[in-house]
Amino acid sequence: MTDGRFEDIRRESFRLFEEGKYAESLEQCRAAGTAAPDPQLAILAARNLFNLGRFDEAEAYVRDLLLKMPDSSYLHSFLGRILGARGEDTAVSEHARAVLLDPANQEALRNYAAYRVAAGDSRMAVPALRKLVALTGREDDARCLVRALTASGQASEALLLFGRDVRRREEDPDYIAALMGAGRYQDAAREAAAAYRVSGKVPLARVYLRARALNDPAAAAGEYGEYFATLRDPEIGLDYALHLRALGRPGEAMSVCRQLLDADEKSSGYPVRLLTCRLNADLGEKDRALGCYEHLVRDALQNLDDREFLSDMLSGYREFLLTYFPVRDAESRFLSIVSAHPMAVSLLAIARLYEDIGDLSEARSYSYRAFRSDFLQGGMAYARFLAGQKEFRESEKILLYILSNAKRTREIESVAGLILDDQWKLYRRPRLLSRLVGMLEQRFALLSSDGLEYLAVACLVSAGSARREKDYLQCKEYCLRGLDAVPAIAAHIRPADFLELIHACKEEAVCDPPVMRPREREEEGGPEHSRAIREFMESCDDQERRILEYLLEHHEANEIELRRLLNTRRVVGIMNRIIQKSAASGIAVIEKRGVGEGGEIYAYIAE
Repeated sequence: MTDGRFEDIRRESFRLFEEGKYAESLEQCRAAGTAAPDPQLAILAARNLFNLGRFDEAEAYVRDLLLKMPDSSYLHSFLGRILGARGEDTAVSEHARAVLLDPANQEALRNYAAYRVAAGDSRMAVPALRKLVALTGREDDARCLVRALTASGQASEALLLFGRDVRRREEDPDYIAALMGAGRYQDAAREAAAAYRVSGKVPLARVYLRARALNDPAAAAGEYGEYFATLRDPEIGLDYALHLRALGRPGEAMSVCRQLLDADEKSSGYPVRLLTCRLNADLGEKDRALGCYEHLVRDALQNLDDREFLSDMLSGYREFLLTYFPVRDAESRFLSIVSAHPMAVSLLAIARLYEDIGDLSEARSYSYRAFRSDFLQGGMAYARFLAGQKEFRESEKILLYILSNAKRTREIESVAGLILDDQWKLYRRPRLLSRLVGMLEQRFALLSSDGLEYLAVACLVSAGSARREKDYLQCKEYCLRGLDAVPAIAAHIRPADFLELIHACKEEAVCDPPVMRPREREEEGGPEHSRAIREFMESCDDQERRILEYLLEHHEANEIELRRLLNTRRVVGIMNRIIQKSAASGIAVIEKRGVGEGGEIYAYIAE
């Protein structure tokens, strides 16, 4: 291809991309070749694939480019976006890598912060957003910082940004949320009322009423009534009914609930219906409450997939039956409805019923069945039951099983929360605590702020145990590992907690050998690398292994040759899969070397 022809295709590729014609742009990129001669075209091809939703292929392109440009902050940030779109835990480590490679990369900082916020972890987003605001001075970045500070419990600091980095607006939900977070309910009510008058937006009226309820509960009830009568908004109506119940006025709350249900007969109104059940019980309407509960429970178990609501509903139903009926009658009624739906949330509700009535054998049986139904949620509940019965060894076995089978980082963090809960004191099991520390450290780059705190606390507990055993070297090591894990904004642990232990070790130890040792640099291609390659090939399926063995022998092959080898046209997908799997294993096996007459050219690079 001549230079002039190549440049024409290149310009056409970018023009089509700008017009949103991603498939056509991708075709032009591939016509020009996406290898070393022009990395920008390879990146453009990956962007086209990303916008087309072909994330696996986009990932393969980016990982291939990273073999040539491993220190590219842009590529790591883009890879983070691709993995995030696929719901992969490893997205966060790529975003973090992009920021570490270039702390001044504004787009990388913005992507990293956005990923953390979207994952519900605003605390981890705050440092990146502070850096971003310092670099750009942009108000939209400062507003993102305001939201993250408010969500992470630092609303007072968020308020300081208004008037300095952020201009106040007539209708400013961010400012109102910060006032609410800082406990300035009277100011929040005033601002929300003014914003509602300007915009007429119902959510602002709801915020106003919530602020009034927190500041002056008695006076807020009358205002709730006025707003509900005017707006007839169902969310304000539910807030109103809940507020009346909290004030001890169940009859008025019931009237509001009836209005809500009558106004929206087609809607199931599950939260309103559950509140109606509870209000009937509050009013002593036993038969009416029973009918409401039974109808709601049957309907919700059949049609809902909201674990939190179902658990709350079944808890309320159980408490109602045990309050108003003899034990065996309550048991029979509960089982007749709930046992027809043997999912984990139902099995756990039955287990709790038996626990409440003192039948621990049946409680254990249903808890175990919940564990078999859902190894994570059911398993943790079963472990809690066993710990409550002082069967700590059995509880430990269940939790070790869960840790061995948990795949996602959030799952491991949930188990960490249970192990470190002071109610159960499962952290006193040395093997369990050691396994937890090891698993959290393996996923260090993927942990949320909660996960980092769990790791830090686990290390602190381990350090304290080592000190009691007079193993001062291990105590110091755990302290240094835990200190490294403390997040920038921590809620339950301080760096000083570790420094106190280190100071005690230095005072009590007869000698004080160093914990940190100089790192020995591993040479690439050494025994460890060869072993990793062998283990990777063992993890491959038959088609992948045949390709790797062919490339190991011939060093290089094109798409047509590999099609003949496997007798399939799906070579590109298989090669992309190998590149992704090897990258996830931390090794490089194959790279693309352009496009020839036989299609994509692949080379074995593991030697």
